[in-house]
Amino acid sequence: MSQFEITLGEDERVQIVRLMPDAHWLWLAKGWVDFKATWRYGMLIGLVPVVVAWVMTLVLWQADMLGFLPAVCGGFALVGPILAIGCYEISRLRVLGQPITLRATFRPRIVSPGQVAIVAFVLMLILMVWARLASFLYAFASSAREPAMHLDFLDFALQTPEGLIMVTIGTVVGGALATIGYVVSVVSIPLAANRPVDAMTAMLVSVIAVSRNKGAMASFAFNIAMLVALSLATGFVGLIIVFPWLGHATYHCYQAITGETVQKAA
Repeated sequence: MSQFEITLGEDERVQIVRLMPDAHWLWLAKGWVDFKATWRYGMLIGLVPVVVAWVMTLVLWQADMLGFLPAVCGGFALVGPILAIGCYEISRLRVLGQPITLRATFRPRIVSPGQVAIVAFVLMLILMVWARLASFLYAFASSAREPAMHLDFLDFALQTPEGLIMVTIGTVVGGALATIGYVVSVVSIPLAANRPVDAMTAMLVSVIAVSRNKGAMASFAFNIAMLVALSLATGFVGLIIVFPWLGHATYHCYQAITGETVQKAA
């Protein structure tokens, strides 16, 4: 395993470790062990995105804009790493052998809270760009037709030339924005939560970590996408389990890819 070192400050450095392409399976396995050991806390965390998703669905339904739900779900995934900070803390405490408490779960220790907030702001900007583009794509595609925002949205999207073009472009653009969000946040958020580092450096570390581990990080992203998609198919209920599981797995991804030790995490 080769290493690449980045200076975070005068006395702080982080090493980017190059791992095997199948390393993501170990992260998922460790994440599942963490979830099984602390499932009560994990399911409480997982309930948060479920409730938010239900509220968003209700708002869209009442506004007769249910057609935007797929785009909203895709954008919602961008802010998932922020909501998973409690899962990172649970995994950190388990690595240290310390007790897990409800207070630690919902008020996790964050070494660089301001910098985490900046990364969150960047993710929100990406989310707003995606929401605006989704709105523009629909308006452009349906400009020659009557609004099809509610019950006939799927017919419009899948059975008309304009709808198919909208879905194709939307998938490509949404995928690109989701990739950007994943690359800048997958390591930066747990790093800023555990180490004194500025947001720009944390995001740079995340980008370098992904670029030096393309196989493992791409496979991890694919597994995340598939598990989230399956959860959405259950009416979001599956997120109660999948969300904390992936949160724990992301912490172990961060720990492995930065060579973070128990002593450094303390």
